[in-house]
Amino acid sequence: MTDQSPDALSVSDSLTHRASLPWFLKDISGLHYDRNNGLLYVLSHESDVVVVSGLDGGRKVMSLRRGHCGLRRDIPQAEGIASDDRDTLWIVSEPNLFYRFTRMAAS
Repeated sequence: MTDQSPDALSVSDSLTHRASLPWFLKDISGLHYDRNNGLLYVLSHESDVVVVSGLDGGRKVMSLRRGHCGLRRDIPQAEGIASDDRDTLWIVSEPNLFYRFTRMAAS
């Protein structure tokens, strides 16, 4: 039986096989698409990074280790990622730790 309601979702696992991930990405712990900025965030807790991909195909790597992005210590086992309408990036890790990243104003 298939759900024909307007809110029905279709699931496909074939995307995994076609995905072109950077060689250094060991796992995918979280995925978030920021519709406002056209950015895809791929979180990897084993690689301790967030890969940020733009619609133009460009990529940036955000390290989740101490000394990067204002972090005083490594983020342990990052497992979830989201953003809000204020361009704040949120990462949650074990054991129930929340991290907030805000954009620095250009001077």
